[in-house]
Amino acid sequence: MLVKIKCNLCGSGNYRVLYNTSAVGGFAQMQGYKITEHRIDSPLKIVQCRNCGLIYVNPRPVIRNLMVNYVRMVDESYLAQEKGRRLSAQPILNFFKKWKKMGRLLDIGCATGFLLDEAKKYGWEVYGVEISKWAVEHARENLGLENIFEGTLKKAHYPDNYFDAIILKDTIEHLSDPKETLIEIRRILKPSGLLCINTPNISSLMSKILGAKWWGVKQAHLFYFTPKTLYKMLDIAGFSPFKIRSHARTFTLGYWLEKLSGYNKRLEKFFTFLLKSNFIKQKLVCLNFGDQVEVFARKSRKLKYIDEFEAEAKKVAKEKARVIAVLPAYNAASTLRKTVKDISKKAVNEIILVDDASKDKTVEIAKKLGLKVFEHEKNKGYGANQKTCYTKALEAGADIVVMVHPDYQYDPKVIPELIEPIQQGRADAVFGSRMMKGGALEGGMPLWKHSANIILTAIENIILGTYLTEYHSGFRAYSAKYLRNVNFMLNSDGFIFDTEIIVQGLLKYMRIEEIPIRTRYFDETSSIKFLPSLLYGLNILKTLIKYIFHIRGIINFKQFS
Repeated sequence: MLVKIKCNLCGSGNYRVLYNTSAVGGFAQMQGYKITEHRIDSPLKIVQCRNCGLIYVNPRPVIRNLMVNYVRMVDESYLAQEKGRRLSAQPILNFFKKWKKMGRLLDIGCATGFLLDEAKKYGWEVYGVEISKWAVEHARENLGLENIFEGTLKKAHYPDNYFDAIILKDTIEHLSDPKETLIEIRRILKPSGLLCINTPNISSLMSKILGAKWWGVKQAHLFYFTPKTLYKMLDIAGFSPFKIRSHARTFTLGYWLEKLSGYNKRLEKFFTFLLKSNFIKQKLVCLNFGDQVEVFARKSRKLKYIDEFEAEAKKVAKEKARVIAVLPAYNAASTLRKTVKDISKKAVNEIILVDDASKDKTVEIAKKLGLKVFEHEKNKGYGANQKTCYTKALEAGADIVVMVHPDYQYDPKVIPELIEPIQQGRADAVFGSRMMKGGALEGGMPLWKHSANIILTAIENIILGTYLTEYHSGFRAYSAKYLRNVNFMLNSDGFIFDTEIIVQGLLKYMRIEEIPIRTRYFDETSSIKFLPSLLYGLNILKTLIKYIFHIRGIINFKQFS
C-alpha cells in the first residue's frame, strides 16, 4: 500500500516528477532491508517540490511497513567493513574536538555502534538510538555500549538540553518526518551543542551524471537533500549551519568494486576478475566523490528562542569556583604590594605571578608576599607571559582565571564584579572596559590613545560582528572552559595576544561580557608609547584580515581552528 504525502519542508502539494519507474508497487513489497544494499534498479517515483525544491518519494509505503523492515534488519556484510567505517567516523570526531571538549554525544541511527565506540575512545560519554534489534545487540554484546535505545528518537524521551553533540550520519534520508526529528533534536541539544548531519547530495555532479542509477537513490531513502534544502530545513527547525563540506568514505577495494560493478557489463567482468585477489579485495581505500554532504550546525540565537538561552544563562556554573589571579609582571617592584593588597582574599583563592625577566626586585617582593612565582629566564614579551600565566593557572585547577596587571593601572578591588557573570553562567569571559562611563579619560588616558582605542574597537566590532566597548583592556577574567577551547599557545608573544585570544573565543562561540572600570595613569604605570602603539594598531588590522580569510575558507589559520 502506498500513500501520497505533501512536502515535509514547506507543506506544498505541488511537485514535478524527477525520476519515475514502472514498478512503483514493488517498493511496498520490499523485504529484508540491508544497509549495504547495492541494487540500483530502484522502483521509485521521486518528485521535487515546485515551491521549495525538496526532493522526496511520493507516493511512499506506509511507515509501519518500513519500520518492520528496519526492526528485522540483519546485515552481516556491514560488519565486514568495520575498520573502514571507524576511519570514516574519525573526521567528524576530530572536527567536534576542535569545538567541544567532550561531554554527552548521541548518534541517531547508530547501527552496530562503530562510530560510538570511536567517540568513546575520544573521551565522549556516548549514547545511541537504533531501530534494528540485531544492530543494538551487536553494539551491546560486542562493544559494551549500554546506552543505546532500541526504538525511535521520539520514544527515547531524553531530557531537555541534555547532549553536547548529536550526529545524524546517513540517517536523515530514511526518516518519515525529518523536520519533526530536527525539532526534537533541538530540544535535547544544549544551547552550546553541535549537530552533524551527513547525507547523500542529490545536486552533486555524480548524481546528475548517473541520474536514477546513482548509488544514493535507494528504496529505503524517503528524502533527498541538496545543501540548499538541508540549510532551509535546519533553519526552520531552529539551527544555524556554520560549516559545510563533502564527506569522504573509507571501504575495502572489494566493497567499492562490488558497488560500481553494476553500472557496466564490461566493468562488471573486469571487477569480478580483480576480486579474485584477496589482497586487492581487502585493501582499504578512502574516496570522496563529492556526493555526500556534511553539515555542522548550532542552535539558532533568534529572538523567538531568547527565553531558552536566558534560562540557560541563569544556571549557576559553579557555586564555589576556584578563582586564580595571574599577574604578568615586568619591573613591577614599585606597585606590586599595592596591587596584591587590593586583591580580595574572599574572591580569589590563589595568586600566581609570572616574571618576564625583570631587572628590579619584582621576584623578591612577590616571594615575600607569599605569591606563587614563575620566572622566565629571558624577556619573552607580554603575550608569552600570559601563556605561562594561563597554563600554570589551569594546572593549578582554576575554574576562573583573572588577569591583573601588577603596575596598579587597573583597580583589583572590582574582581568580585568581574568574575560574577562567569560564576552565574552568563559569560565565558568578562572584560573590564575603560571606555564605559568615561573611565578612561577620567583616569588620565591620553586623548590620542583614547581616540585610537575607539576607532580600532569600532573596526573590530564591524568585522567581528560584536558590540564590545573596548578590545584592548588588560583587566580580564576567563573561564577555564574558554582557555581550554582556544589554542592561545599559537598566539603572538607580543601585545597583539589580547586581540587574538578574543578572535579565537568568538570563533568558538564563547560569550563575552563587559563591566565598567576606572583606570589610573601615572609615571610608574607601564604604557605603550606612540610608535609601538602604531605597530600594535597595524597588527590588529593584520589579525582582522587573517580572520576574514579564515572564515571565508581562503586560508586556514591553525591558531583559529
